Amino acid sequence: MKWGAGICLLLFVAGGLLAIAQIWFALLSPDAFFKVLITLGILFVISLGVTLVTREYLQDKELRTKGFID
Repeated sequence: MKWGAGICLLLFVAGGLLAIAQIWFALLSPDAFFKVLITLGILFVISLGVTLVTREYLQDKELRTKGFID
């Protein structure tokens, strides 16, 4: 869970820094910038989804072992 949150935070900050760098310095062509930004967004959503599903699974497993749910 901590790894997933760290990865999501890293991707979010990387996207923000890339956007600021693009505004001030125009490091990439507009096409390349949007491709990289969309890729970061997709990776963010995937890592967030994996983190949430893993957390839900582990929570469900813990509740089952304690006998709270069938």
